[in-house]
Amino acid sequence: MPTPGIEKVSDWILGKHPERTELAFEEDLIESRLVDSLSFVELVYVIEDASGVEIDFDNIDIADFKTLSAIEKAFFAGVGVS
Repeated sequence: MPTPGIEKVSDWILGKHPERTELAFEEDLIESRLVDSLSFVELVYVIEDASGVEIDFDNIDIADFKTLSAIEKAFFAGVGVS
C-alpha cells in the first residue's frame, strides 16, 4: 500500500496530466515524459513537502526519481510504518 506521501506525489503528477487517470508504480516517469526537465525541480519540492526531508540538489541521483517505486524507496522508506 502506497504511503500518503507517495500518493501526494502521484496526485501532483496526475494533476499535470489530466489525460491520465492512474500511474503504474513502476512506470518510468522520465521516459514517458510525465516529468520533464521543466517540472523536475517542482517534483523535488513536492517530494520535500510530502516527506518533510530537504533534498540536496548537489547530490541528486536521477534513479531515485524514475518511478513512483524508486521515489517511495528513496524518500518515504519507513514513513507511516507502525
